Amino acid sequence: MGALVLWGLGKWSATRKQHPVLDLGGAKVNAGCSVGGKDRLMWGSLAVFCLIVLLSFFFSEYPKQSFRGIFKIAKPILVFIMAASLFRTGKAQSRFDVAFLITFLIVTLDSSVQYAFGRDVLRGFPAQASSAGLRLVGPFGDFGKMGAYLILIIPVFLLQGWSKPVTKGMRRDSLYALLLAAAGFVLLYLTRCRGPVLALVVSFFALALYKRWFKAIGIGFLLFLAILAITPRGMIIHLDAESKEQSIIERLELAKRAFDVIKARPWLGTGINTYNVAHEKYDTTQNWRVRGYYAHNGYLQLAAEIGIPGIFFFILFLILFFKRGLREAKAARGSPEELEQLGILTGLLAFLLYAMADTNLQSPQSLMSFWFMAGVLMARQKPQLP
Repeated sequence: MGALVLWGLGKWSATRKQHPVLDLGGAKVNAGCSVGGKDRLMWGSLAVFCLIVLLSFFFSEYPKQSFRGIFKIAKPILVFIMAASLFRTGKAQSRFDVAFLITFLIVTLDSSVQYAFGRDVLRGFPAQASSAGLRLVGPFGDFGKMGAYLILIIPVFLLQGWSKPVTKGMRRDSLYALLLAAAGFVLLYLTRCRGPVLALVVSFFALALYKRWFKAIGIGFLLFLAILAITPRGMIIHLDAESKEQSIIERLELAKRAFDVIKARPWLGTGINTYNVAHEKYDTTQNWRVRGYYAHNGYLQLAAEIGIPGIFFFILFLILFFKRGLREAKAARGSPEELEQLGILTGLLAFLLYAMADTNLQSPQSLMSFWFMAGVLMARQKPQLP
């Protein structure tokens, strides 16, 4: 983690220098690792976030858990940095596209076997029964983790299909990409998980507003209503023993507990990765619901563990990262590359929206996927000559 902090500070310093620009067929492409001073604050905020995570360990109430927590944060950020460097050439991006496709096909095939026979092949996880029907967990073993993965990749396939030039030679590739996106939607539906579906809908709505696709908003709204009409009631409303909406009531209680911890430890929190063992002592209401449970809001839980300054710099980094992503996508306006970059951004946004209602920011597997895709986006926006 200390090395990450030093790297971030070095990156912050390096962005103060302008890099040469290559002109490839009339399109200007930066040859360096940044676009100058515009990225300085983004890298600096990431470095400060890493520093605060490290400090939270030294002030942690549970050092053993926090020591593991440092690696839970450091590893995906290192993957982010590596992906941003490894996939910058056209050849490397082509290899990534192949691996990305094969991975999704494996998940699709494995989940199909799980739906047909009740258990997946890769890891032997059983599908979960629910009042709304069988819930797919795929090779992830958890429907929330599977949902987090799917909302990252569905927009990529959908906008790949949308972005292909309408020529005879490219129509087949466009159709394949759209079929892959449709398969992803089906798998997501079969997780019977509301959070990732709503997050994906909101992120697509944000994309349509940004691109001024008002007809798409209208068509999407009608399609959403149609799907809602045929969706089993058990997927829409989760009633508990008191006939109350279970998920919403429970999340309100979980949020109150997280706020109790934040109020008690506002500066450096209880220590990274300690919420599940530390929150009970700060719980002022002692409600019987979901005792000893994660906050189910990644931002509140992170704030409780590393303090308000830490979550501030994390959110600041995300805002600047998305601002940078939109700026770079705008530079490619009118080309297929623009929509492919926006596809990755849309998936990342859906993941972060879902984190407001679940634990994907604390799940190592889900968090790794997020940072990896963020690194791939950085690589696409800073290409090098092959």
